[in-house]
Amino acid sequence: SEVLGLDVHVEGELLRFRDPATGRGVRHRSEIEAVAERAEVQVRQEAAQRKTAEAQARQEAAQRKTAEAQARQEATARLAAEARVAELEAALRRTRAGHPP
Repeated sequence: SEVLGLDVHVEGELLRFRDPATGRGVRHRSEIEAVAERAEVQVRQEAAQRKTAEAQARQEAAQRKTAEAQARQEATARLAAEARVAELEAALRRTRAGHPP
């Protein structure tokens, strides 16, 4: 086709066009639509994967905060226990020295 600047040939029931400069075929509309549909499916899958990853990240952040809060509580309890042990040791020393608590 001189008007289009493409070579035209019959392939099955379709007319196919080929760029004579590159030898590459021009895609048929159904092929373009199929590629577009595959791309759309891939975009949806990637969006779903991203949402799943974001939800997992939020869950991990919540678990980390819970673990940090628990660690703070345990540290506070440890300090209180250490202070109580120190008080009891001091009371024991006073008792042994003959001074009641």
